Amino acid sequence: MYKEKTDRELIELLETHKKLTFQAQLNLQQEFNQRNLSKNINDLENTIENKKSGIENLEYLKDIGFEVEKNGNSLKVTRTLKATVMDIIASILGILLCIIGLFGIIGLIGSFFSENEFSLFGLVVELGMVGLGILGVKFLNGIKRLIDYSGFELLNTNGTIILKKRFDMKLVEIQKNSSLLELEKQADRLIFRLEKDEIFNGNAKNIVQNMTLNELNRKLKVANTV
Repeated sequence: MYKEKTDRELIELLETHKKLTFQAQLNLQQEFNQRNLSKNINDLENTIENKKSGIENLEYLKDIGFEVEKNGNSLKVTRTLKATVMDIIASILGILLCIIGLFGIIGLIGSFFSENEFSLFGLVVELGMVGLGILGVKFLNGIKRLIDYSGFELLNTNGTIILKKRFDMKLVEIQKNSSLLELEKQADRLIFRLEKDEIFNGNAKNIVQNMTLNELNRKLKVANTV
């Protein structure tokens, strides 16, 4: 990533390293070490160690809408309040945009049968409304998340995983051995499963989410989590 950069350019990047992605910071650290540059990179190394510490403590699980609570020798994963509120907002916005899109479709259909003079501006407006409706459909995924994760809990106690999640609207409780937890990569998604049941997923290309889910998987598989 930084092979073609000059030493001077690397030093300039070092001064603004906090603005870089975590992957870019790791690459920058590696490049400095390979070149044996005399420049002090303690700030960069501290930034990386702080990020790794946060990953180990599962602080970045909140980036995909979940949080961890430690209770003695067990871990409990639940949906964050922020994620729930965002899903509610997305659902409301999605419904409103879909309604706007519906009016846009009605307007387009009506224009073909109207005796009024053709209006290019009116056509652009109606096409824009349809576009907003298409965007609204994507926002409606918030409704599915609200349903799927209403009452959600993922608990590890003495090597047993207890998963509470809605499948086909019904809240079910599944208890299985922690060895049945697995991470599966599908294209850009990293899917966290309990045997065949999907728990949740993250972005496989996001190194922080990737490392966080791997750390969660590791911790949940430990019978006596500290």
